[in-house]
Amino acid sequence: MSLNPNYKATIVILNDIESHGLIQFNKEYLDEGFFRNFIQFKKAFSHSMSELINKSNTLQISQGEMSIFMTFSELSYINAHLDLIKKFLKIIINPIKLDEGFGKDTTLEQMINRICKKMNYSEKLQSSIRGLFLLDFTNAITQQQYRIHKSGEIVIYPRDDETKKQLNIKDLADNAIQSTDILDAMLDWANGKTRTEDKKTETLDNIVNDLTKQVQELDKKLDSLS
Repeated sequence: MSLNPNYKATIVILNDIESHGLIQFNKEYLDEGFFRNFIQFKKAFSHSMSELINKSNTLQISQGEMSIFMTFSELSYINAHLDLIKKFLKIIINPIKLDEGFGKDTTLEQMINRICKKMNYSEKLQSSIRGLFLLDFTNAITQQQYRIHKSGEIVIYPRDDETKKQLNIKDLADNAIQSTDILDAMLDWANGKTRTEDKKTETLDNIVNDLTKQVQELDKKLDSLS
């Protein structure tokens, strides 16, 4: 099975950043409590959603209410991954190497833009990287520029005809997979165990255990970079 393109693109970008000397371990951004909390959230979310879907026919709740709940839950799941991706970049990027540096309040979009600028990436490549990291999507959510309909569909930038976009639950699921692929690639890159092909579907417990090990390996590799 061929390697997932989102995973592969993330590895290529990280290797390029490393080859240009932008890597530095910033221990102040390594919040182990946040990582552990994320693992618990990921496990609880996956289990709860699975149970909810299995028992949906027995619940006293309308289809519209269920759709809205699932959509909002997916948004939280995606944003949690993107937040961790932002934290990861702050852990490994040397702020001195970026023209404007970064701080605790620097957003994911600002991190990506400053890295792209330092790397002298073309406009076309920068646009692709924006899409990879779901920047337009996450900006719409964090800026509350979205509407959720009873059908479960979400419209981002509803007041701007040029940027307005409608997403259904399948689109959100794709975004969730994409954010997971990026995070998986980052953690694999950190522990030096990048894949050569896509993994087979794993059980939830295996995924959680693997993520725990990856966090531990991340600490070791970043220590060696400092």
